[in-house]
Amino acid sequence: MSFFLHHTPRRMIRRRIITTTNRRQMSAVYGYGAQWTGALSRGRDNLITDEAPELSPEEIQQLGEPQNMIQLKGLDDGMECVSACAGWGHTAMITQDRDNTRKLMVCGRPHDFQTLMRLRRLPPFIRDFCVQHSLPLEGEEIDEQSSKEPSILQRIASFLAGENEVTFHEHEYRRYSNIPEMLEIKIPSGPAVEGDRIDSEVFELHGTKNTESSSKHQPMHTHFQNTLATSAGTTAVISKTGTLYMFGLNQRGQCGSGTFSPNVWDPSPIHGLASKRYVLDHGTGIGENLFKEFKEQENPIVSVALGLQHGIALDSKGQAFCWGKGERGQLGQGRRLADDEEGQDDEPNENRTFEHALHVDNFYDPYATTSTKEDIYAPLLSPSDSKIGLISAGMNFSLAVTSSNLPYIWGKNCVPNPSFSASDFNIRSKPVEDSTYPRYVPGLPTNLQIIKVACGTHHAAMLLEDGSIWAVGVATDSPVPMWDEAVEILTPGIVDTSEIISFQAGFDRTVIVSGLESGKRQVIEIQLWSNEELRQFGAVRPSYLDWLDQEDESRKVLSVHRGWMHTVVVTES
Repeated sequence: MSFFLHHTPRRMIRRRIITTTNRRQMSAVYGYGAQWTGALSRGRDNLITDEAPELSPEEIQQLGEPQNMIQLKGLDDGMECVSACAGWGHTAMITQDRDNTRKLMVCGRPHDFQTLMRLRRLPPFIRDFCVQHSLPLEGEEIDEQSSKEPSILQRIASFLAGENEVTFHEHEYRRYSNIPEMLEIKIPSGPAVEGDRIDSEVFELHGTKNTESSSKHQPMHTHFQNTLATSAGTTAVISKTGTLYMFGLNQRGQCGSGTFSPNVWDPSPIHGLASKRYVLDHGTGIGENLFKEFKEQENPIVSVALGLQHGIALDSKGQAFCWGKGERGQLGQGRRLADDEEGQDDEPNENRTFEHALHVDNFYDPYATTSTKEDIYAPLLSPSDSKIGLISAGMNFSLAVTSSNLPYIWGKNCVPNPSFSASDFNIRSKPVEDSTYPRYVPGLPTNLQIIKVACGTHHAAMLLEDGSIWAVGVATDSPVPMWDEAVEILTPGIVDTSEIISFQAGFDRTVIVSGLESGKRQVIEIQLWSNEELRQFGAVRPSYLDWLDQEDESRKVLSVHRGWMHTVVVTES
């Protein structure tokens, strides 16, 4: 298989100088795409200035134009971005200063999605008016307790954007929904970042004691993985103490706060992050309230990922938890019926929406023999084999890889329909169905370890130890989902897995950044294609690298995060 990297001719690049007062920054964060959402942190005066719109692949290739970027404001002198994430209309990042003090910073519309959708459909001049007049007046302080009535222009802006009582039912929140520049969000004890070691005090804080001597409590994970996640009006962050916090929209329970509400305005812990046995032993609720009232965590959370309206978290003992919208099986609460059984009643929780976390434990054994008629459900993996090592989330599905190196996926339209036929004239028949239980993903080499996973909106990518990348989901060139088995989208030998810096997926593409020690920084964009020939030439060198080289060739890319209408690129000095 050959390998093609698109490269923009340097003679075609128009030089563009960025002016900034923060020349001594330890790192810089750039972005491109829609600026009116505030997710590019350019300040209130630049919200409607289209400085770096996203170019189409045709413009980049045919015209030789690179993708311009702009620098996000809000990083003070000496402040370093150590983690970042691009949501549907906002950006979140964890920063660290010279004193190693960490902060969670956000910009854009972190509590909004419905109004964002309405604004995008408006003509640009009306949208710009709404954006400008939903902000506080120049010099006006934000006071959430203020009873001051909105101005006539603010009322008009709210009317044009569409009535949205579910998201912004209070005038002060509607007015301040757009954060035009990085704003600190306080997190108790400060945020953790990927690679941080979990010390013994953190384990003891969550009830896991004697980690060195007791095999029962021996943690599977002793380091944090993904500690920051964003989605459609929601943000999740793991603190240094291993506590998971969320804020944002919550009408589908996507903040896991134990209640359904329009918004969770301040970072709040997730309820129910414990096994059923632990909750029974330590909880105070009964019946339906057993988990929703359980505010503590059994173990430190080491990784978190967010779908459109649901989330998934992983704790130090390898337990996976889901919460939020579950109407399409995103929470993985169903069980796989035995092959010779049909028509069994649905489990009571498999298609329900929950405002608190639920333990996902129905990982069936893909290699087990057919069950007997006395067995309603397929055999499950042993407790040790079903511990989870990696997690991720797409728009309406979830992904997990077990400690035994088995990938599982569940949620909307992610299991092949065995009765579907392309020649069938039944228009109601679909090639895929929802999966309410974790379904094993076949097709990967069984002798190679899965070391990284990342989900876009409709696809899941897996990086193997030999450097190859495999994927399942909806291909860029075809609406017919490819969930039957994983296909190889990048051959071994191109990516050095010993020098992986970042492996991220956003919407339709996956971005790999490598070259940590060698200095030969490599950034590759790759997509899932249904056509095998397209997969042979599917790897692309992003054109913004040419722009970045011209602006400041000393800045090397650390990570790339693609949101709905914008992309964020974190660089080192």
